[in-house]
Amino acid sequence: MIELLSELRILDAVRISLISATMLYASYSDWVSREVDDKVWIISGIIGGALTALDLLLTWSLRYLILALISIGLGCGLAYAFYYFGFYGGADAKAVMVISIGLPLYYPRMMLHPFTGLASLSNGLLISLIMPVSMLIINLSAILRGEDVFEGFEHESRIRKLAALFFGIRVRDARRRKFWLPLEEERDGRRYFSFNILTFELEEPKRDDCWVTPGLPLLLFITAGLLIFIFLGDLIYVIASIFIH
Repeated sequence: MIELLSELRILDAVRISLISATMLYASYSDWVSREVDDKVWIISGIIGGALTALDLLLTWSLRYLILALISIGLGCGLAYAFYYFGFYGGADAKAVMVISIGLPLYYPRMMLHPFTGLASLSNGLLISLIMPVSMLIINLSAILRGEDVFEGFEHESRIRKLAALFFGIRVRDARRRKFWLPLEEERDGRRYFSFNILTFELEEPKRDDCWVTPGLPLLLFITAGLLIFIFLGDLIYVIASIFIH
């Protein structure tokens, strides 16, 4: 029994290391080139799936098997649905699928559920909220310095201007910034905000003085969400526990 527990701990460590290494490498690749070779997902998925099958054999339990299958099904299904409806790109969907297959169940100290893929995605989405908060702080700082960030957009509504404060910033060197996407478009000689932020086409700004939004890949946040789930737990649970207690 002691030997079996030791083997399981080693197996868990190998699976965690595999998935973490895959996500870190994929995040780096996505950051540098905005592309991740499909071989990364295929190799990791095959090895992770084999290790998960071995784990299920060593810890044979009908309940454990059912939970693992539910996790894989929900993780892969939700990952594809998000991609299908255009909420993120193909690499993000493949990442959640690989996590779900390679480490379907994990039990950190603070969690709502043990489904690793879903928790990594929810954690990642919560962490990504840092971006609109950061954009708002930068824009408010510029306004307090006396900058007219809405020059040329006087015809836009207050609601759309408020939305722009959360989604982007106005810069004077837009065309020299790599992987920053335009947050505006020109129609009939007028400039309008364009909030098509779910597009995955890397469109370059057409002018230097332009509203732009950082084209940060969600994969970075999903990776952070995975690591936080492993070492801390489910952020939704952590936040809820702060207010409940």
